[in-house]
Amino acid sequence: MISRIIGVVPVRTTIPAIENLLLETSNKKLTISATDLEISMSTHADVMDATDGKVTVDAKEFFDIVRNLDDSDIEISVDENLKLTLRTKSGSYKFACTPADEYPTLPTLSESAESSTIPADSLRTVIERTIFAVSKDEHRRSMNGVLFLFSGKGARIYSTDGHRLVRIEDKSLVDNPLKKEANIQEKALSLAAKSFKASTVDITIAEDHIRLKNTDTELITRLIKDPHPDYEAVIPSDIDNNKMMTVNRGELLEKVRRVAILSDSVNHLVKFTVDKDVLTISTEDADRGEMGEEKLQVQWTGGEAMNIGFNSTYITEAMSSIDSPKVRFALSSPTRAATIKPIPEDTKAGASSQDILILVMPLRLN
Repeated sequence: MISRIIGVVPVRTTIPAIENLLLETSNKKLTISATDLEISMSTHADVMDATDGKVTVDAKEFFDIVRNLDDSDIEISVDENLKLTLRTKSGSYKFACTPADEYPTLPTLSESAESSTIPADSLRTVIERTIFAVSKDEHRRSMNGVLFLFSGKGARIYSTDGHRLVRIEDKSLVDNPLKKEANIQEKALSLAAKSFKASTVDITIAEDHIRLKNTDTELITRLIKDPHPDYEAVIPSDIDNNKMMTVNRGELLEKVRRVAILSDSVNHLVKFTVDKDVLTISTEDADRGEMGEEKLQVQWTGGEAMNIGFNSTYITEAMSSIDSPKVRFALSSPTRAATIKPIPEDTKAGASSQDILILVMPLRLN
């Protein structure tokens, strides 16, 4: 129960109150909440013989004890000195508490906000296919999340760090039509992917917040409101990128991973040399006198040979986010962005509603 929300609690903070969990009992239901002031999560479960009340307790200590207990019943009580006692069949633990009124007020959303539902597996798939490309640079706030552009029952979804970009187009992502934009923080999406396992997730979008909710867990996060660039403007067309390389995804992933072990630690540069129907993946560290090389068969429509460099991490993460046996690289020149798409007819059943494009900027070769 607590494991669903413990990730919200900040590792380092100057606000002691948010290092705690809020425990509240009402109508024989225990609700446990956590917040970092940007993201709030709560989860609840039915309890027996509960007295209404609320208190906060140190999140790390309480979670570390609870997760090491077996599945037997536990009893929780709080005395007049704000000491919480947790009892099991064989032991007891006492925690110092603080009054609930010292805990930040958790956000709520208006019932008039636009709402819909999304299949939980579709939500997790979108998150897994986009979150790896989110920027970690706090100065590029608009790129610190995944942008959802809802239109009707479909959505166009983007993530980027300025060196690579993922775009997903899904024509049937939500059950009820929406006309909203939501740039959702990476941390919130990571928590959602781990927490929402039910068949559907209710989604409600207000002006500054979004709520994701299922039968026993709720997540509310502040939206990123910084203006975002026109992502479509940077995606080259098939007319510009008309040199196609079709390759076995799993084989490419394995070979790039092996070669990358000997790449430099700064740019993780690997060189792709495609000539006729053979792709050579190579790297060289001149300072250490090391090199690695792998070859594999591809289908190449570009005519003359091409050498192009990539950050190996960008290639392996892109390949890991796709589930089709084959992918197609669309290339223009060694200095222009490459786009990668799964081969549609090979995409697994159930993922066919999602049209995926990954853009990767090349690295300059010496």
